[in-house]
Parts: sequence; C-alpha cells; structure tokens
Amino acid sequence: MRARRTLVVTLAAGALLLPPTTAHASPPPPAVDLGREVLPPGDGWASYEGPTVPDGKPTVATGTTGGADASPSEVYVVDTWQELRDALAGKPGGSQTDARRNVVPRIVYVTGTITAFDPAACDAFAAQVTVSDTGQPFRMADYIAHFDPAGPWGRVKPSGPLEDARTAAAAVQAAATLQHVGSNVTLVGVGTDATIVGASMRIRDAHNVIVRNLTLADAYDCFPVWDPTDTAVGNWNSAYDNVSVWTSTSVWVDHNTFDDGDHPHSALPTVYGRPFEVHDGLLDITHGSDLVTVSWNRLDDHDKTELIGSSDSRLQDRGQHRVTLHHNHWTDIGQRAPRVRFGDVHLYDNLYTQTTEGLFQYYWGAGIESSIVAENNAFELAPGVDPARIITRWGGTQLLETGSTVNGQVTDLVAAFNATAPVPLAPTARWSPADVYDYTLDPVQDVPAIVRAGAGAGVLVSGTPVATAKPGVAVLSDDNGWDTGLHDGSYTVTATLWWGQNATVARLYENGVLVGAQWLTGTTPHRQTVAFPVTGKVDGSYTYVVELLNPYGTSTSRPRTVVVTDSAPGRAVLSDDNRDGDGSFTVTSTLWWGTNATHYALYRDGVLVDEQSLTAASPQRQTVRTAVTGLAPGSYAFVAVLSNGAGSTSTAERVVTVRR
Repeated sequence: MRARRTLVVTLAAGALLLPPTTAHASPPPPAVDLGREVLPPGDGWASYEGPTVPDGKPTVATGTTGGADASPSEVYVVDTWQELRDALAGKPGGSQTDARRNVVPRIVYVTGTITAFDPAACDAFAAQVTVSDTGQPFRMADYIAHFDPAGPWGRVKPSGPLEDARTAAAAVQAAATLQHVGSNVTLVGVGTDATIVGASMRIRDAHNVIVRNLTLADAYDCFPVWDPTDTAVGNWNSAYDNVSVWTSTSVWVDHNTFDDGDHPHSALPTVYGRPFEVHDGLLDITHGSDLVTVSWNRLDDHDKTELIGSSDSRLQDRGQHRVTLHHNHWTDIGQRAPRVRFGDVHLYDNLYTQTTEGLFQYYWGAGIESSIVAENNAFELAPGVDPARIITRWGGTQLLETGSTVNGQVTDLVAAFNATAPVPLAPTARWSPADVYDYTLDPVQDVPAIVRAGAGAGVLVSGTPVATAKPGVAVLSDDNGWDTGLHDGSYTVTATLWWGQNATVARLYENGVLVGAQWLTGTTPHRQTVAFPVTGKVDGSYTYVVELLNPYGTSTSRPRTVVVTDSAPGRAVLSDDNRDGDGSFTVTSTLWWGTNATHYALYRDGVLVDEQSLTAASPQRQTVRTAVTGLAPGSYAFVAVLSNGAGSTSTAERVVTVRR
C-alpha cells in the first residue's frame, strides 16, 4: 500500500507541473477518407435531384457522389502530373478526350505538390512554333514589340503571322497543362499540403464530380492575347482558370484554396500600360453548367475570381447556372465574387476581406437575367471603400440581399448600390432557395470567425481512419499444389501485411497486368491479410505482385512466381473388354490420378465416335466408358482425348481386334 500511495502522489505532483492545455488536451479527431464521402442532402444546388439541360442536352441529376462508387481497381494515389493525367484518362498516356469522356467511377488522391509546369518552360513551348513569314521560332517578346499600340500597328486587334504563331504556341501549352476531368470523379487532396500548380483543371461535359481539400495555384498563361478594344485602355486576356466547369452538372467544390502561387497579381509586369495578365479566373462555371455547390473555399489575391455564365449571347443557358456558394472566404481580390449570367445563385454565410483597397472593383455582379439571393454575408472593407461598390450591374435587373454586414455593421447593400446607380436593381428574386433545399444560416456576426476557422484546403483532417501513413509492404505466398498435389492452374495468392500501416485497397498484378482488386478494412498496426483466388491458368510461369494502397500512398510487394505444370488433364489409360472378339465391347478410359477433364472424346481410326461432358474432381480417379457394337471383323485403333479449359491430353492408342 505504501508503494501505491507514493506512486499516486508522484503522478499528482507531476500533473500539477503540466500546462493546462496539455493536461486537458483531447486526442485529435480521426482522419476521414474524403474519397468516400458524398455531398450531403440539402447542401446547395449540387444536391438537387431533377432535370437539367447543360448546353441543351437533357439529363436528370441524382445528387453528387463523385467517385464514391469506384471499384477498388479505380482508386489512385498520385504525386506527379503524369500520374494524375493517367488516372483521369483511365489509362497510361491517355488523351484529353479519354479523360473528358471517361465515366468510370474513380477516386484520385493527390499527395504533396504536383507541378504541371514551371513558367520557365514558356520559352520551350514557344520554340516549338515557327513564325510563317520569318521562319524563326516564335517569341512573346517579338509579339509585344510588334503589336505595341503606340507603334505602327496601332489600336487594332492582333492578326497575321505573329498572332497565328501565338495561337499555335498557346495550343502547345494547352496540350501540356490543360487537364480535363470527366464524370463520376472524386479528386481530393490528402493532408494539409496537397497542391496542384501550373495546371488548368477543366471539368467538361461531365456530371457528378467532387473536388476537395486541394490548393490549386497559378494557372499561368505563357501567351496571353492583347485586346486593345477591351475597355478604353485595352487589356491582356488569359485563357486558363485554375478550375473551370464547362457544360457540366452536379459538381461539388469544397474546402479548396485558390490563388496565383508565385505569380500574384501584384507581381505582374506592366505592358502597354496594362497588367500583363497571365491568369483568368480562379473558379469559373460556364457554358451552361448547372447544379454546383461551392463551399468552404478560400480565394486569395486575384483579380477575376469567379464567373458564372460565359456570355450574354448564350441564350441556351437560360434555366442553367444554378449555383450555391456558402462559407467561402475571398481575400484581396479584384472582382467577380461572383459575376452571374442567367443563373439562380444563392450566396450565404460568405466572408469578403480587403486588407487594402488594391485592385478591388466589386464583389457581386448582377448579369443578364440573373437572380441572386444573398443572405448573411460579411464584408470587411478597407478604409475608405464605399459599400455601394460591393454590387455592380452587368445588365441584371434584380438582387435579393438580406442580413449583410460591412465591418460589423448591418448594411442594406442593394439600397447602397441603388443610391448612386444610374439603373437600380430591384430587391427581389424569381426563386427561393428554401423551395429547393434545406439549409441553416449561421448568425452573420459569427460568420467571420466560422469561415476563417473552417475555409480552405488543409483544414479537414483527411486521410483514413485505418492508418496515418502509406501502407507497409505485404509478403506474398501461394498454395499452388498444396490442396491436391497438382500444380493445376487453380490456387490462391495471399498477401500478408504482418505489421504496420494498413491499406484500404489491395491490387493483384499478374505479369504486370492488373487481375484483381479488393477493398480492405484495417486495424493498424495489426496484421492485414487478403487472398486472391486464381483459376484457369495454363502451364507456364506467372509472376505476381500485390500493391497495397491507402490515401497516403502505395507499397508494392516483392514478386512471387508460381509455376503451373499440370493444368491440362492427366494422361488416361485405355482398356477394353473384347475378350470374345465378337465386335461388341466397352472401351474404358481411366485417369488414375491427376488433373481431371471436363470433356471426353473417343476416336476410332481417327473418326469421332463418342463424346461426353465430365465432372472434374481432381485429383481423384476419373473413368469414362463407351459401348461399341456391331463392328465387322478387323483391327480398330482407339484414342481418347481428355480436355479442360487449359488444354487437351490424348491417350496412347489402343488396338482392338474383332475376330467374328
């Protein structure tokens, strides 16, 4: 008892020395496999089930599940640009057409930083193009010098050999850096640092797509086009968005960070007196896309952040562009948060922050035939910025806004806009979000803290509850020959992870080809075993490896070679009972031991006279009989052929002599 009392006192004293936060620290929440999560019912327009007509093509939406239904053979962990492209295409070296048209459910986990290209490669792209009138490689510097509006060319849109070469160079870059995302895909980052740099990810002609927990940075355009007619002073216009949604439906973009990486707007050079803009949008939803939820994202330090609707002239987009944006955080942006054409768009519980006026123009753009409903959004404007600038009108007629705060003060933003606008906006909407889906508003005074704490990539505890790192390496074994003593082409390959980080998927490769895959459960660090039955192999050598996968990465076992020598039926022996030589007798085929047959054929003097289906029970004896009658005197040569799916084996010839 004395020892026990001393121990308790010692522990209590030690506990008094611990910082309070350590003494009461809770264990971290378990990681969640974001690849298997789906959009909850009622979470914005992407949860809607019903008709939609992207680009005039009728379809019926059924909610957004992404790749949650993927088979274990369609789960990928990627950390290079080529691996990502192959996963989206569904095969190594697949084309962008393959990626766009691929509808097989897939989960693609991104780990670490994937760089599509470094802007230092721009010159290499340009060097692949020749200017037709000079025969020289294209250079953007030559383009800039030639089309200077202060020079001989003047304020006319670029055309001719240099513009043709710029277009061709842009196509070279697009082939290397523009990546399509097809249907039924979950593209998800793992951990706090999953990043795709230099790419333009385009969800095109797709349905049912989820993009989560990624930093998507710097969709850099090496070859922007100069348009002297864009505004009174002209503009450089870029071709690439970090993510764009084209002609697609049921898309969930959640907990991502969008920015310009190492090339923020403040670092862009000035050419012709205008920013040399190498970026377009951060997240654009255009070309009749529909039923999109954008939630808990950060969009930072960028000019044109989010466009919904591509053109006033695309009247086929009427009834489309239904988008919900909630709990997103825009910081130090210029405009389009969002700008809307045609769509019924819901904005709620979003946070807009300016640390400086910078390049700020406006946040909400009411475009042609748009109907925006905005609720409980919080704005933190830089000193001197008029709240009337939050809204601008691009041909729209209405915008319903309630519960907004500006720097903590409740503000009627539509009234502020209308007070100075030549054409006012009606404080109305043609639709009500509550008629479409259930949602709960956060109190607007809590929105800044809630959004700061929860928005952006790396906030979710992602990975898998099964493990905290990539799987350990499995050891392979097989039972070839153990069950029957025959190396008959039917056996089981077993992968055993004796101890270590467990996997969620196991894949079996035979001679380098994927032949089996299974979902797994795990209890790291305990043993994990998975068995792959193999059947129907012909004689030969087969080399197996098993790949274990979880969201953190993959491991590959050492090869295991299995040799099959007994796949075809064993060699039977023929006998007969023609003791009296009268021409009526029985021919018997006996396989005393070995791989059984499923088919029997008997030939007399090379002519088929009998065939029978057999039931295999390897390695037990297999006997089959044929009754022969009415043969004339003479000698007859009989041969039996036993067959199964792996091959055929003939008996030795049996000669029977008929004497009477």
